[in-house]
Amino acid sequence: MKRPILWLLSLALTLLALGPTLVAQNPNYNNGPVWRVTYVDVKPGMADAFWTDIRQNSKPIYDEFKKQGWIVDYKFYTNPVAAHPDDWSVAIAIEYKNWSTLDEMAEKAAAISEKHYGSRQAMMDAAKKRNEIAPTLSSSLAREVTLK
Repeated sequence: MKRPILWLLSLALTLLALGPTLVAQNPNYNNGPVWRVTYVDVKPGMADAFWTDIRQNSKPIYDEFKKQGWIVDYKFYTNPVAAHPDDWSVAIAIEYKNWSTLDEMAEKAAAISEKHYGSRQAMMDAAKKRNEIAPTLSSSLAREVTLK
């Protein structure tokens, strides 16, 4: 009597452990890295200030994240053909190895950013100024896939 219960319990635990892996497989594609893409609208006449901020602040922080192994790469895209006046002008794409990296790095990444700016207040002030120059329109996460 105990053996069927133990067998069922063992089977249930195995399915719980393997379930996400089995569900995550797709016959059409293989999962790749995760990307966060943030779209911003650089205000007219503010492009130099925006790119200076990117070079002085974002790039060193992203480079440190890369050095720590938290991100694989980052890229910037410009939008040469705006569909409407409030369309995005720059997209910032950050490549993560996988979903769990986002959870692992959250607290540590904030500490690195704060260290770069010198204080939490300076970091918040820089973010406020950046938002005045180029407000964020949207930010999304996407999983890169490779067709089979």
